[in-house]
Amino acid sequence: MSLNAAKIAELVSGILHGNPDALVDDVSSISRSREGTLSFLSNAQEVKQLAKASASVVLIPEKCDPGQIPFNGEALIVVADPFNSFIELLPLFRQSAPERRPGIHPTAVVDRTATIDASVTIGPHVSVGPNCQIGEGCHLHAGVVLQHNVTLGTNVILHPRVVVYGNCELRDRVQVHSGSVIGADGFGYRFHGGAFHKIEHFGSVILEEDVEVGSCTTIDRGMFEPTVIGRGTKIDNLVMIAHNCQIGEHNVIVSQVGLAGSVTTGNYCRFGGQVGIADHLHIGEGANLMAQCGVFRNVEAGATLLGAPALPLEQQSKIMTAQTKLPETRQTVRRLQKQVEKLEARLDELGSTENPQEHRRAA
Repeated sequence: MSLNAAKIAELVSGILHGNPDALVDDVSSISRSREGTLSFLSNAQEVKQLAKASASVVLIPEKCDPGQIPFNGEALIVVADPFNSFIELLPLFRQSAPERRPGIHPTAVVDRTATIDASVTIGPHVSVGPNCQIGEGCHLHAGVVLQHNVTLGTNVILHPRVVVYGNCELRDRVQVHSGSVIGADGFGYRFHGGAFHKIEHFGSVILEEDVEVGSCTTIDRGMFEPTVIGRGTKIDNLVMIAHNCQIGEHNVIVSQVGLAGSVTTGNYCRFGGQVGIADHLHIGEGANLMAQCGVFRNVEAGATLLGAPALPLEQQSKIMTAQTKLPETRQTVRRLQKQVEKLEARLDELGSTENPQEHRRAA
């Protein structure tokens, strides 16, 4: 699709500076911009990047003065938030997926007891088990497996080879990416008679509205109550959420995070990459756990923690700064040890020379 600068400015309610007839038919980043594309500058402090940009039209923040910007393109458009405006325009130039066609592929295996809305798209080699309910506008890509009694709300998207175990519920607009497993048994065993015996898990998983789950992520079913992922929570690739966890609304959980069993969180928590949380802990609302945090105790609401063991950011930053100086500190300690040894040797010498004199006086 091609748009001119005047139309783009109209769509994003921006102020146009330059050629209103400048045409663009694609998008690009500033660093890899090229003629005929639309790009954006998210930060006024990076305005120098525009001197090397080749994009025909660029969205810029309000703090920039278009008359003072060295720009070789044709038009600049001033907007309140260039990134958000760019995201809104992106679908006009890029199509993320081919148009969906409702229907059931002939290679799919669908149990006769399943209830499927006429608007649903079911791809090749999908398996839908007994008593499943699939709501309006859902799309099951190739190789998806739904076991018994799975419920999908409206407009749920399951990408290739997603597996949803029995009795799980995915509510409206949930999206799960390739290779993820929803509802596998929790890792529960009891040690008896010299061996580990499996504890059966009879719970389920509930993904509330607008949850998105990345590729190769696992969310285990509860033992007898559901594991719940709160509305609007976004989960990255390669995340492990164990049985009985209760995740609040609008959490962000980045890749390689691991939550042990029965962890609970408030709303709007953020988990950086490779955060690990021990079982039965609570993460307070709005807490921010930075990358590689190792959490072994409850976290207060609004706290920002860093390190393993996880400590308040300011405290852990001081510890890390001190650690970077350990080689120098070690040398200083060695030097002080040698000085102390010399002083002790000198005191011993003084003591040995003074004692004979004291003996002579006494005599």
